[in-house]
Amino acid sequence: MPDANTGTGFAEECHAIILAGGSGTRLWPLSRNLLPKQLLVLGGKLTLLQQTVRRVLTAFAPGRIWVVTNEEHLFEVRKQVATIDEGLAGQVLSEPLGRNTLPAIMLGLDRVVGDNEKVLAAVFPSDHLIGNGDAWIADLLKGACLATRGRFVTFGVEPSKPETGYGYIALGESLEEGVFGVEGFVEKPDLPTAQGLLRDGNHLWNSGMFLFRAKDFLKQVARCQPGLWDWWMARAERPLVQGYRDIPNISVDYGVVEKIDNITVVRASFEWDDLGSWEAMYRLGDKDENGNVIMGDVLAMDCRDSLLISQGGKLAAVGLENMIMVQTRDATLSCPMRQVQSVRGVVDALKAEGSRLVESHPTVVRPWGSYCVLEEGPHYKIKRIQVNPGARLSSQMHHHRSEHWVVVDGTAEVEVDGEVRIMVENQSVDIAKASQHRLANPGKVPLDIIEIQSGPYLEEDDIVRFEDVYGRVKK
Repeated sequence: MPDANTGTGFAEECHAIILAGGSGTRLWPLSRNLLPKQLLVLGGKLTLLQQTVRRVLTAFAPGRIWVVTNEEHLFEVRKQVATIDEGLAGQVLSEPLGRNTLPAIMLGLDRVVGDNEKVLAAVFPSDHLIGNGDAWIADLLKGACLATRGRFVTFGVEPSKPETGYGYIALGESLEEGVFGVEGFVEKPDLPTAQGLLRDGNHLWNSGMFLFRAKDFLKQVARCQPGLWDWWMARAERPLVQGYRDIPNISVDYGVVEKIDNITVVRASFEWDDLGSWEAMYRLGDKDENGNVIMGDVLAMDCRDSLLISQGGKLAAVGLENMIMVQTRDATLSCPMRQVQSVRGVVDALKAEGSRLVESHPTVVRPWGSYCVLEEGPHYKIKRIQVNPGARLSSQMHHHRSEHWVVVDGTAEVEVDGEVRIMVENQSVDIAKASQHRLANPGKVPLDIIEIQSGPYLEEDDIVRFEDVYGRVKK
């Protein structure tokens, strides 16, 4: 029900859980494992996560919003949500490793469930676009009323085309205006099946949003997933994250939703798109007179109805039609619009090769700033490191590499084996293998340095941390 004090929010027994994990496959090469699509700006000025948080804040107080993300994304997610509401930085929970949506929801429920057995939980993906916020709130209110009566509520979207990248909900009997029982679920179908679902008019796209009473949901977890229930019940003796590696990797749809019979679907009256493919990016983008969506440094000649994006130098495209070309500094994707769902296969093939292109961009965000790999080869790697004002890296050492630092801009505080010195532009220092060292920026402007690494092993896991202000020291 609406909160009488705010006029727009929900009563105190309703909490929001925003799922901000994800592996970044369908929008490769822009999205990667370490920078999935919800953390990207894909139009406008805000990332998809920030847009989600801003929208959820129109219905829920900050203290009733929980954001669940992967440990690798924790600091970036905290930073992004804090730009929308500073109080939300303390509401971010991290999984030690990805275990899909069901464990992530239960991690959020750990903070939601207390002595109040009537508490409601609304679950929202962080990477969807939603329009018409008033209609979204109205549908949530409708769902909350159903959830208080013991129903498990999901939200379905009227399909506009035979989409093979979405799941579908088969409608059952009509319960009230815009509310139906659920006959079943259809996983991402092939094109002929999707065309049939669109024609029969009895299926909605599965939006991935849910609303339920926590005690009812947990009762179903106990029935459908006894292993997860045992893990949940042990949380009084140990934090949930301590047993995370031993629990199944399972989605809430497959693990619970498709196994229970008191499911209700609300037909969405709001606009929705999950930006799940480059075709969606094209469809929603601003088009020029030739039907092209162009972002970045692109020269398009005689191109029509194509998506052309460059984040890594000039992209020159000639004579393309119904094509997707996405260029970053280290990778380029080119494919016909009709084969956009094959991008996932490209990522799978790169994983099979052991390619690092699925993991991260050349520029990697860290809580203290960022680094960009400029060049690398056998036994050497060159990075540009930027440290935010007042930030400092961990006190650390490396077993397999030595480093040479050159200050390009700003002021550096460098500590090597207990000796501290201040360095400015054009000054350099050598960090010998196995030396304990630390870099900090004591100034008020960003610090830029060039780091040259040399040695037989140069991966990021060759870091032994002794002390870290961001809590990354492994016990």
